[in-house]
Amino acid sequence: MRAVDIQESSAADLNPERILAQLELMIQDEVFRSSKRSTEFLTYVVTQALNGSEQIKERTIGIEVFGRSLSYDTNSDHIVRTAATELRKRLAIYYGGEKHRSELRIGLTPGSYVPHFTAPPEPGQAGVDGDGLGEHHLLPEAARPVAVELPVRPADLQEAPRARRAWGQAVLVLAVLCVGLAAGWLGYRWLQKPGADFLFWKPVLDTPGPVLVAVGDVPQGPPTLPGGAGNAALQTPVPSADSNQTVPFADAVTIARVVGALESRGKAVVIRRESSSSFSDLREGAVVLIGAFNNEWSLRLTHPLRYSLALDPDRSLIYIKDARNPAARNWSWGTNQPRTPVQGINSPKLEDYALISRLDSSETGHVVVVIGGLYTYGTATAGEFLTDPGLMEQVFRKAPRPGAHGILQIVLGTTVTDGTPGPPRILAVSTE
Repeated sequence: MRAVDIQESSAADLNPERILAQLELMIQDEVFRSSKRSTEFLTYVVTQALNGSEQIKERTIGIEVFGRSLSYDTNSDHIVRTAATELRKRLAIYYGGEKHRSELRIGLTPGSYVPHFTAPPEPGQAGVDGDGLGEHHLLPEAARPVAVELPVRPADLQEAPRARRAWGQAVLVLAVLCVGLAAGWLGYRWLQKPGADFLFWKPVLDTPGPVLVAVGDVPQGPPTLPGGAGNAALQTPVPSADSNQTVPFADAVTIARVVGALESRGKAVVIRRESSSSFSDLREGAVVLIGAFNNEWSLRLTHPLRYSLALDPDRSLIYIKDARNPAARNWSWGTNQPRTPVQGINSPKLEDYALISRLDSSETGHVVVVIGGLYTYGTATAGEFLTDPGLMEQVFRKAPRPGAHGILQIVLGTTVTDGTPGPPRILAVSTE
């Protein structure tokens, strides 16, 4: 090790191992962790000095630390000088901290790139130079600064309280500014917090690739149960095998609402008929299924969940089944009702129901959203609900983790008057 590397110190503990340990301690500190450039610069010059290198020059540092070419012009490219200035500032900050003042010191004198190492100051020594290195205690006795006592003038005594008052006022103003900035930041974060409708769609938005919107295209008539085996209550209803080229108006409105919600958040959408959407298509990414009993994928993927779509042929009912109360038929629609209900001032009010399910499907490997009503009124109600932030907020108050990935189911009801569904009502929320 060269004599220049360890300044005027014969302390036995200034050995390479101790210096490297101090270097490791420093680059792990928050002062240096935030600057990769300063960390690499300091590590390079220290290790080069300990290896006895004579090439700690600006050009060498520029090439080996900052990746400059062999012919780069140091007069026009100031990367090394700028980095050295930054490094000296960080050294001053590091050693200016109370917890570091008793540590071995690594310094970089202005005008040089060769580091120097200094033993920790003895207890009771004070004074930190502009480098934050506190080295004047190493100077010969004759070169050390001499303290000179100056007479105290009465004017000085008068200025001291004024200075203290001015300092106190400055601190108060700074504190008020900090409080104001903090309040402003919190207010901004509150105003910018995502709405409940965004959190509902977030798992879909987080899934790479476009969203497949598969629209039910089988007749809206009642489905059937697969014949031949077992307990009908455990079987998934099967819609008619015949597809239909027309889409009910309520389904079309819901499609428009869903596509608008996704595209407004920058998500690409692909719309296909349910009968044209294979299982391979569903495995490509996130899927939104529109329709309940007119969409085979809706029937299949919701069947294992707490709320599912079910058929009671003995009572001529399609209904939303609660696995915890399988005998209940509270949310049902009679399949023997006229396809076009009677309208007019004396017409009876009808109740329709809808089921919205969002799940991480183990079958497709991606998030699936199912939106459908027992009849077209319910589907329209579900589409209205999903684009109403106020109604969605109610779900978030009822459910413990509705924004997280997982299963979220919402059962809705609506009263139909003169063929027009009323506002959605939240009947049940499940996050199992």
